[in-house]
Amino acid sequence: MGMNNQIKKDFERDVYCLAGIPVDNMTIESTKDYLRSRTDQDPPAVWSTVNVNWIVQSFKDKEFRKAIINSDLVTLDGKPLLWLSKLLGYPMTEVVPGSTMIQELHEDTDTQKKLTIFFFGGEGNVGALAMEKVNAQPSGLKAVGAINPGFGSIEEMSTTTILKEINQAKPDILLVALGAKRGTAWIQHNRDKLNAKIISHLGATVNFLAGTVKRAPRLFRTISIEWLWRILQEPKLFTRYASDGWVMFCWIAKQFFVWKQFSRLQKQLEREKSVEEVVESVQGSRTILSFGKTISTAQTVPIRQIFSDCVRLGKDVTFDFQKTEFVGGGFMALILILKKYQMQNGCRLEIINVKKPLTKLFRFFYICGF
Repeated sequence: MGMNNQIKKDFERDVYCLAGIPVDNMTIESTKDYLRSRTDQDPPAVWSTVNVNWIVQSFKDKEFRKAIINSDLVTLDGKPLLWLSKLLGYPMTEVVPGSTMIQELHEDTDTQKKLTIFFFGGEGNVGALAMEKVNAQPSGLKAVGAINPGFGSIEEMSTTTILKEINQAKPDILLVALGAKRGTAWIQHNRDKLNAKIISHLGATVNFLAGTVKRAPRLFRTISIEWLWRILQEPKLFTRYASDGWVMFCWIAKQFFVWKQFSRLQKQLEREKSVEEVVESVQGSRTILSFGKTISTAQTVPIRQIFSDCVRLGKDVTFDFQKTEFVGGGFMALILILKKYQMQNGCRLEIINVKKPLTKLFRFFYICGF
């Protein structure tokens, strides 16, 4: 996949902003199709699965949040985030946990092409054990390697020897299990050096495949108490779950009245079926985009093309929100994707003339740093 085509595809994603993270509207089946399609494409696709812990950590760590935004695909891993998405009026219908997705691929024995998988990380010899278990039974996966790099720095885990071993295996899926922050940092540090088609940090998945930790029974997952099973299996998780839950509850409570305002305006827009307005003007290497009163999620088709063209041409971009009173979560997600490319290309993204009601929405969506 050429760079211009990759940029175009990124802006075509059905994506929505959730707590400052662009999250894709995907199902188990559509994710499976996406992953299989990416095994025939370059460069590597980075897939992140976000749960409450990832959201909470992204509040505290800008680099971690940036790493998630830099992903090519972001799916929901946990019912609380699905419920939050529904409260925002987003069309998500199901969660796509990494462990479920890998298990689906593992059990897909009727596939014409097995996907190869390489395990990087995990405690002790759990990666090697997962490799052994996967290859010992009928599977849609074929494990082609496992490395436990220990607990060194990112640089110490990124030696030529380590990268060479991964690249010689040419895995379709590189499953990283180093802990969320270290794992995403390692992926960002090495993604351009890796000969893997899909790279994802799926920490607990390697334990499930190895059999060292039992995954929650389907009933627990169906009624949304998988967290309770995980605590029973690993009591040390109680403190983390309690802390993350409290932080998330406080954040939601703080944003409650802004959410009510957002919901009211969104419903009003749906009734009015207002038409978007965007005026594009060029001043040298800078493109100025002036928006109308509202920018709903459904009104982003021409905007996606403009954003894609600005990135492709290396333009500085200025948003003028002088007339704007409301923006939808889909547009907010596109801003995050545009910001990603502007930072990578050394180009500016500036926002001007933001009125107070819109400032509250930006804070509500955790859009910051402009």
